[in-house]
Amino acid sequence: MYKIGCIGHAGRHGEFLSRIFNQEKRFDGYRFSYVFGEDEELTQAQKDERFYQVDGYCSTVDELIERSDAVMILTIPGESHLPYALKVIEAGKPVFVDKPFATTYEDAVAMTEAARARGVPLFGGSTLRHLKKLDEIKELMGREYFPFISISYRADPESPLGLYHYYASHVAEICMALCGPDYREVTVSRNGKNLCSVVKYENTSAVLMTTLDTKLVNVHLLGQNSYSFDLNQDECYIDGTTKFIHMIETGKPPVPYKEFCNSVKLLQDITRKMSAAAWCFPGFQIIASCKGGPT
Repeated sequence: MYKIGCIGHAGRHGEFLSRIFNQEKRFDGYRFSYVFGEDEELTQAQKDERFYQVDGYCSTVDELIERSDAVMILTIPGESHLPYALKVIEAGKPVFVDKPFATTYEDAVAMTEAARARGVPLFGGSTLRHLKKLDEIKELMGREYFPFISISYRADPESPLGLYHYYASHVAEICMALCGPDYREVTVSRNGKNLCSVVKYENTSAVLMTTLDTKLVNVHLLGQNSYSFDLNQDECYIDGTTKFIHMIETGKPPVPYKEFCNSVKLLQDITRKMSAAAWCFPGFQIIASCKGGPT
């Protein structure tokens, strides 16, 4: 039995994943086995309620890495991902890093460079970007030209879970999946906690809209023809974990590392401009444009 370890108590992702592996048995030969967490204090009863039939709880991260064949890092906030990822990579174990993959471009580069140097497959970020529906949308974009693409979801620029990166990582990574990592410029406007970022590419612009007033993930393509897609979030854990298992079996990361790094760079550009914003008229904020990520 291939044993997967989990670093991180906080949030509900560990609960969902433990049930996918251990209760629903979606992946034959794989088990969500061990848990280590210091990001949230839980009683033993709370651990047992949150994680479905795991094999044990580890007292140190080194113990978890040693007992596991691969590791999923689910800690909150994202600033903690780099040191844990480097430990797993050094041990030579395949690793999944939950959203946000990182909160700085420098951390993202450090993770991907370490994985490349050690020859360890690395994967993670937003599971929404791995929905099968996005493959259909990208295929459509290959057949027709769309000068504008909009991606919308909920996100709080002041979230205690890790500020804008925590949920906005979904729209940033969907943007990378559909349009690629080589954006040229970003312009952002803000109205309260609602943000609209225009990400300019050579031949198209992606409009990323985040608000607290929706739980839907929507992708809209605007060209000679117009298409709108509501993405089914219930499938994201299965689709994302399927790619993680495929990476374990092939040793090949399913997402180019450049996309991980530049999705973090995009969010960093947006949040940097938020902090430097000037109010232009009551209730509405225009944030200066920012040149895109490195190639």
